[in-house]
Amino acid sequence: MNDTNGKVKVEVKPLEKLAHEISVTVDADTVNQKLDSKFGQVRRNAHLKGFRKGKAPMDMIKQVYGGEVRAEVAEEVLKETISDAIEESSLKIATKPALTALDYNEAGGLDYAVKVEVMPEIDKVDIDGLKVTEDDIEVTDQEVDEMVESLRNAFVEHRPVQREVIKGDKVVMDLDKLEDPDNVLEDDHFEDAEIDLANPMTVQEFKDELPGLKAGESKEIEVKYGEDYPDPNFAGKRIKYRATVKEVAERLLPEWDDDFAKRTKQAETALELKLKLREDIKKNKEEQRRRTQRNQVVRQMCERNALEVPGALVDDYLSAVIEDAKRQQPNLNEQQAREGYREMAENTLRWNMIYHHIADQEHVEISPSDTEEYIKRFAGEYQMSPEQAMEALKRSGKLETMKDTVLEEKVLDLLIGRAQVVDSLE
Repeated sequence: MNDTNGKVKVEVKPLEKLAHEISVTVDADTVNQKLDSKFGQVRRNAHLKGFRKGKAPMDMIKQVYGGEVRAEVAEEVLKETISDAIEESSLKIATKPALTALDYNEAGGLDYAVKVEVMPEIDKVDIDGLKVTEDDIEVTDQEVDEMVESLRNAFVEHRPVQREVIKGDKVVMDLDKLEDPDNVLEDDHFEDAEIDLANPMTVQEFKDELPGLKAGESKEIEVKYGEDYPDPNFAGKRIKYRATVKEVAERLLPEWDDDFAKRTKQAETALELKLKLREDIKKNKEEQRRRTQRNQVVRQMCERNALEVPGALVDDYLSAVIEDAKRQQPNLNEQQAREGYREMAENTLRWNMIYHHIADQEHVEISPSDTEEYIKRFAGEYQMSPEQAMEALKRSGKLETMKDTVLEEKVLDLLIGRAQVVDSLE
């Protein structure tokens, strides 16, 4: 038990795993001073029947307001002493203290206890003997051709035509809801709905049933949305529509020539643009290889150092993950999500502790040039100036975590640089 100036006594008791209980006793003199002061305030403002304001006897004030005042004082003493008590405990607190007991003792002092979880102790981390795979990077002509077509499709234009719908057209039509057993749609009629039959996300029923129709013609189409449909409100649902075609537009792909290269603002000639696409593919493959090696290293380090992770930290992390996921999937089953993501959350937090320890152990430091390079890469990725990148990082809140991100990258560079390259990790 630690004694802080004779007024606050602190005792630490280990519980299960990383949990500890911090018991605190605040001496009677400190508590009584608080009580006397608070009762004095109450008396000065009290309106009791038969007495002028501020003139009621203290015994009556204590009788009437005693419970309320004692509760307020207990809370004040708790708030004023908890920080020093935790510091006195010398524990590396990982989570917010949870109050487990609060009461006055026989001596007139105050006893309370809080439960906390602490950070796990980490000894020297062995970073030798790691293994990574490193596939050769090759860019094929087919991959470049596919990228060429993808870029052309990004600049596709549509031109109205007077003919029936064919595969790949864009169709403007009115949709009337005929059947909607699950009441997915609030409205019954939708004017000028645009359906791009070349879009991979367009449901197959429209791709199959619309071809052959002309402007002015109608057809009943029943759509069965897949369980994996991106919009969770439609996933697994069935809706029957009457589709009335109003306009048919054909796709016009731009020619692959120097004029098109200039339109993309990426090159001056078609050849230069194709060479740039090849280089982009190579960079993407290098980055993918890099991500694979990072995942391999992180997995090995977490397996070697199976640190216990504070449960409250895991719960907080999962809450943030699920809150973000619910923006995309409002009907997400939270309990299933928590169970499914728990291992990922534990390893993410475990790795966070490990790499920070490695940074201290191996004297990995961040220089101004490291952060400048990070901002430069960010700016290049999103095609903006470094000043715009800084502003974007500030708005997104990533500027505050930038140093941690850079530190993690440097630790990973260190680990990958020391790892043995093998054909397979199996």
